[in-house]
Amino acid sequence: MWQTGLAQAMYKPPVTNSIPRIIEMRLLEPITREFCRKTGQNIHYRRLVPDTRFHLLCQSKPFALISLPNPSTGRVFIQYLNESARRASPLRELRNTDEISSFLQERFPK
Repeated sequence: MWQTGLAQAMYKPPVTNSIPRIIEMRLLEPITREFCRKTGQNIHYRRLVPDTRFHLLCQSKPFALISLPNPSTGRVFIQYLNESARRASPLRELRNTDEISSFLQERFPK
């Protein structure tokens, strides 16, 4: 939880009342910065509907789906996508960002 920034969010008052914006600020922005640093790729995210689901993008192609079905629990789930942006793995809890970094380096080599 410390890597994803959720534990830090629990001890600070929210800067906004928008749950999707809090998720972006405390989870997605730190994760994408870390991935950019680790892989050298340009990683972004895109908000989906409902507001607690996000695509992670590399080279403007979605490679993973991040979801928080119940944001109050702080549990984050990930599902990897194939080249045609279809779900290629089951939904599982995200516990370590190193797994995503290795997936990125395999799928999008420099």
